[in-house]
Amino acid sequence: MPVHQKHLFFPDICASSRLIYMQYKISIFILFLSFLVLQGCNSISKDSVTIGGTFTNTAVEPIYIYHLLPSSKPLVDSVFTDGSGKFSITLPVKQPGFYTLKLRNGQEITLILAPNQIITITGNGQNLRNNYHVSGSKDSELYAEYQRFTNANLSEVDSLSEVFANKRENKDFALLKPRLDEAYLQIFNRQKESVSGFVKRNLTSLASLLVIGENFGPNPVLSEETHPELFLQLDSSLFHRYPENYLVNDFHLRMLAFKADQADLEAHNANLKPGMPAPEISLPNASGTVVKLSSLKGKLTLVYFWSSWNALCRQTNLNLAPVYTRNHDGGFEIFAISVDSDTELWKRAYMLDKAYWTQVIDTSGLKSEYCRTYMVKSLPKLMLIGKDGRIIAHNPPLRELEEMIRKNI
Repeated sequence: MPVHQKHLFFPDICASSRLIYMQYKISIFILFLSFLVLQGCNSISKDSVTIGGTFTNTAVEPIYIYHLLPSSKPLVDSVFTDGSGKFSITLPVKQPGFYTLKLRNGQEITLILAPNQIITITGNGQNLRNNYHVSGSKDSELYAEYQRFTNANLSEVDSLSEVFANKRENKDFALLKPRLDEAYLQIFNRQKESVSGFVKRNLTSLASLLVIGENFGPNPVLSEETHPELFLQLDSSLFHRYPENYLVNDFHLRMLAFKADQADLEAHNANLKPGMPAPEISLPNASGTVVKLSSLKGKLTLVYFWSSWNALCRQTNLNLAPVYTRNHDGGFEIFAISVDSDTELWKRAYMLDKAYWTQVIDTSGLKSEYCRTYMVKSLPKLMLIGKDGRIIAHNPPLRELEEMIRKNI
């Protein structure tokens, strides 16, 4: 090979090297950009939730998303479904919380969202609460399970309400009403057992925090007073798992206050032990005449706190009526304190239930002085008082009450 030809290769080699070097730099730059993009995507998804799905039987429809806070419900964002009912939206979510998706027609569902979730929802936009499916959020799936058994029980209540409305003008309604009340009580107790079991199975789920405080119709299902151990178990489990969550902290503070109240009540309870004198009660009856509990001294008396709006109380009225009839002439009396705010509703209720014993009313409700004195935290509240005015028993079971009356009358 001629010498001059040998030198001719160097420019080609150098150009090829420069080309390879440039390609290498470009590859590194692309990788660096890709890293930045991925980091950016990760930083976005870390504090956000994507919700998508399809709502059938909807045209182009707005969906409003609200954040359920302990004391407010601000609008977070909104999105429109397309012509086929499909939608997708990404929301900023920094920690687990409760949210509501609401359609313009009033249909809505509750979701429990946590950062970095991709959630899919399908449902009938005309009957969303009773017909939806959610995936991508275990807590939301659990809450949907709760909604299914609750809706089934509420459907039975609606059927009873329809019978009640159609039959209330009939002459035989007085005979039918006890059966309707008993049927409602069975449904309510079934709901209570279902809710209690749900919470026990899911003590570390935020779904239980939402479920444990919900009502069944107008009536609370569970409360700290009726199920203190369950509430405290849930508090302990959730606070251990979510020590910095605002919802869990709010519930934890509530439970701390409850435990402090319980300690105060235990100290106060020394005055309400069996054998202690029953504290005086002085309240007006239906005609406005003030009646004192002490005026019944010499009779075996059942002190009974109740309200017209509480289904369990209404059933208790019906259960007490035959007991009162059988034992009144022998010296048994019932001193019933209604905590209704509406005196007319109270009068109609006890007349309808044939609760023809001593009836008085305290319109201050459950926060009244007498409710505190007698430690009334839930209804009904019963206390049997001896003929000497001293306490015999707290909340005697109705099935055992008549035997206790015979022993003490």
